[in-house]
Amino acid sequence: MPAHFYVYVGLSSAGNYEKGKAKGIWGWTSSVLDGGNGAESRSNRDVARTIRTGDYLIFGFYVPGGPRAKNHQEFFNGTLTEATVTRVVRPLYESAAEVWTDKLYPERIDLEVLDTFAQVSGRQLGLPAMHALRMSGNKQGAPVGGGPPAATALASAAENQTGDSVDFEGDLDALTAALRRREQRRLRKMKFGTQAIIRCDLCGRDLPARLVTAAHIKRRADATRNERLDMNNIMAACLLGCDALFENGHVHVDSGGKIRVAAGVAGDLLAAVHHLAGRRCTAYDKQSRPYFEAHASRFVQKRVDTAWQQADWDVSTNPAATERPSAPGQLSPRGSL
Repeated sequence: MPAHFYVYVGLSSAGNYEKGKAKGIWGWTSSVLDGGNGAESRSNRDVARTIRTGDYLIFGFYVPGGPRAKNHQEFFNGTLTEATVTRVVRPLYESAAEVWTDKLYPERIDLEVLDTFAQVSGRQLGLPAMHALRMSGNKQGAPVGGGPPAATALASAAENQTGDSVDFEGDLDALTAALRRREQRRLRKMKFGTQAIIRCDLCGRDLPARLVTAAHIKRRADATRNERLDMNNIMAACLLGCDALFENGHVHVDSGGKIRVAAGVAGDLLAAVHHLAGRRCTAYDKQSRPYFEAHASRFVQKRVDTAWQQADWDVSTNPAATERPSAPGQLSPRGSL
């Protein structure tokens, strides 16, 4: 079961907050994590080290009056300008790579930004969450563990933002799943509009819209929030095999926009993919190329930028992989599509 951690971000750190969301990363100075633990038994660094992959890290951005208000009820009853829910994809590590311009913040955590909610009521979010955010604010933004937030408060904020209902029952995990469904609806509307028939960018078949998904080219978990919403990172992939074959790396797209079958694919799996080999992916262009490169780099050993036109990108060591039917619907000698 994932744990919940909180970070309060003040108005003066708005730029760093936006950059962190865009890049899917957060950081602290070593002095903040090395800070005293006061009356608590654990230091800030001890808390940061307990954050694991899959845990939630929830950011509360700016409550008027701030967490240091003498009357703590003012903070608990205040309204967060934003609450951003993230999931940890890489726990605490050190890096000197430049992300922010004011300081280095070398103590870092990589995140998947799940969603951002505007104008979240502290009273509705719940006392455990607001208490943790207040403690974080009084510790210069150090992470603080706490109980789960009231997911209904976040759902209410999401509905107020877009007018699009969030249908879920349960905790933050259930809300996360509901938000992903909502994101898929949003992406489909932006990419496909009201089309009843959609052409798969991989196999080229024209299929009913219900059989085609708006698929991320660069894996969603690896993409920043901006990349997840970039239409250049979305392609039409049918649910008759293409979506799963691409997602699992059994096929990828080379630097010329052609579909290649992964080396080592054989047997019935090869029979299932050979009709894609050598086809041009209709989603490939100058804008989408970086996303296809990111996808391919997960499954091809050599560096993509130096290997895209080399032998490692050949369809397969099995010559049968290069022999495909003239049309997607033509049966192979084995009777497979």
